[in-house]
Amino acid sequence: MRGQMGDFVRRALSWGIVSSLLLPILALVVIGLGALLLALGDDIGARFCGRVALVAAVVWLLAVVATAVFAGIAGLAAAEGGRRCGGPRRHRSGKGPRRHGRRRLRGRAEGDPRQDGWGDENGDGVRPSRRDPGSS
Repeated sequence: MRGQMGDFVRRALSWGIVSSLLLPILALVVIGLGALLLALGDDIGARFCGRVALVAAVVWLLAVVATAVFAGIAGLAAAEGGRRCGGPRRHRSGKGPRRHGRRRLRGRAEGDPRQDGWGDENGDGVRPSRRDPGSS
């Protein structure tokens, strides 16, 4: 996904992941602080911490839902853009399989002793160096 919409989705997905991980920690710390304040006899502070923890839990739930939605949007956009899940295609359409990491040899014309398998027409059968300016 490219462009302004893609940047927005990527940024929203990043914020959703971060908030999904950090908001439960914040809620637990605030709940613990509320329990401490209640044990010390501060009822108003404990009630305030309980409400802050409730707001943090609601925001966390919204962040989880938004992260799932934006992940779905990004997945659908990637599928439409030609990128697929899974491994790369093994065969090119209309052509036979080719091993990766090997250079395709140009075919030798029948009865042409000047051209070897590398196509450099010197007939020595040695692969040309990449630094050789005369090689193809």
